[in-house]
Amino acid sequence: MNTIKGLLLKDLYVFRNFKGNIIFSAFMFIFLITIGSIRMDMFTVGSILFLIFFGMNSISSFSYDENADLDKYLLSLPITKKEIVLSKYLFVFLNSFISILVGILVSFIITILVKGKVGNIGDSLRICFIAFTSVSFLMCANVPCIYKWGVEKGRMQSVIIPALFIFLLGIFGSLLLLLFPQIYLNIDLLYVFKISPYICLILNILFYIISYLISYKIFLNKSI
Repeated sequence: MNTIKGLLLKDLYVFRNFKGNIIFSAFMFIFLITIGSIRMDMFTVGSILFLIFFGMNSISSFSYDENADLDKYLLSLPITKKEIVLSKYLFVFLNSFISILVGILVSFIITILVKGKVGNIGDSLRICFIAFTSVSFLMCANVPCIYKWGVEKGRMQSVIIPALFIFLLGIFGSLLLLLFPQIYLNIDLLYVFKISPYICLILNILFYIISYLISYKIFLNKSI
């Protein structure tokens, strides 16, 4: 556990080098959300913006490790490949989770100050949870690609693979509705949206477990 904690702190120290950019970006987002809140409800949009920008920043830690050839150094210490991969996934998850929480809190405060209330906060939080799950999918597709092809080549693959998966899923869904149109008629979309946090929770767990197992297998067979 101390090893995982140390690896997480190592990635946090990487972020410390960019604290100036992070603080500036945070103030810019706060300014944009404040201006936008004058004309519209920015609670959901603001929360998602924080998640996408700051949550996706966790990938920069992979670039730092690759440039510093850090994995070779870490493996010369009493650290296993399993601990290295696990720490990365914990860092990615925690970074995304904290980003969405901060985004929700900041957007909530700004919306209350500017508009005096947040319209239908329950539905807004459900949308934020769906956005978090979507980002989790992208991140969990990204990490194995980085372990397989490296940061630069992995970026292209991490765009192609999720896009291909979504395309094939769309075709499958369309064919399913064409062959069995009664499925759509029998689905209560409002009920599905209402229970979406539970669905998203299950999907998040599946995304991270499957992605971790793939990344660990790739990294385990990789010569460093």
